[in-house]
Amino acid sequence: MRIKARDWPTALARGKVLAYALFSDEPFLLAEAETQVRKRWQQEGFLRLQRLPQDNPWPILREERDALSLFPEPRILLLRLSDLRLGKDPLAALEFWLARPPQDTRLLLTGTRPDAAIQKLKWFQTLDQSETLGLLILYPPEASDWPRWVEERLRRAQVDASREAIALLAERSLGNVSAADQAIRRWAELYPGQRLEAVDLPDLLGDNSQFSVFDLSDAVLQGNPHAVLHSLGRLRDAEAEPVLILWTLHRDLILLLQLQEGNTAEILRRERLFPPRSERLQRAARRLPRQRLRQALFQCQEIDARIKGQDARPLWPALADLALQFCQNSKVPAQ
Repeated sequence: MRIKARDWPTALARGKVLAYALFSDEPFLLAEAETQVRKRWQQEGFLRLQRLPQDNPWPILREERDALSLFPEPRILLLRLSDLRLGKDPLAALEFWLARPPQDTRLLLTGTRPDAAIQKLKWFQTLDQSETLGLLILYPPEASDWPRWVEERLRRAQVDASREAIALLAERSLGNVSAADQAIRRWAELYPGQRLEAVDLPDLLGDNSQFSVFDLSDAVLQGNPHAVLHSLGRLRDAEAEPVLILWTLHRDLILLLQLQEGNTAEILRRERLFPPRSERLQRAARRLPRQRLRQALFQCQEIDARIKGQDARPLWPALADLALQFCQNSKVPAQ
């Protein structure tokens, strides 16, 4: 049976399932679901874990299904598939198991997100339709759902947080489920019962490059070229992904253009922007000429081509040039 992500906790606690297939392109979500399944089966008495070899698990899978024993030891077979496009013999072995799973063994199958062709195969359809088999496909939250996802994670960890802290954590962890979860767990462990405020986040998030890119965002919005170049240097030393830096700067450009032409209060509400970031954006929107922002968007396209290997020119100098576009028409803070 196919399980929706929102129904996963209830479904996991409810039924006796002989095999679970978990699929996701997000390693953190996949590992989390795998741990949850193993804990659930351990509660049912399946304490032994047997990892099947990835190179050729299929003969073992066939043998285990029909193994006869007077005193069988309940166990979990863990099968991680690096490729869901299976050959003839692997397909036959998997279909053989799923057609009649043994009662004293549980199969936990994990892999990347299946495409439409994979989902039409017999073994996948068996997982989808059988009441004693479980199928879960996990997707990372969309950007529009990210604040709600962060809020739900805080609730699960029993962390009370201000709306400003929720918004800032969501903003600075956008697209990184592992980093967001780690930050929440760290707070829950270090300060149990203490309310999380926005001012606590810099120390909580530390110097992780996934978060340091937002230090760059703060620097460009304030028009501080020294801080911009310092942040870029730290990111480069930390081997941060250039695409993440480009995405951050491009998003700020879009927000600034929207603020220059739209209803400021509505945009801040829709984008869930709070002080001090909302104030920095508004000041930058007043300071920077619209034509320069539009020109910077063209620079984003050129940098994207370099990231994709379509342009052989150096990448990091181009990122620096783009970031420094935000710093014109601003007073340079004293050193």
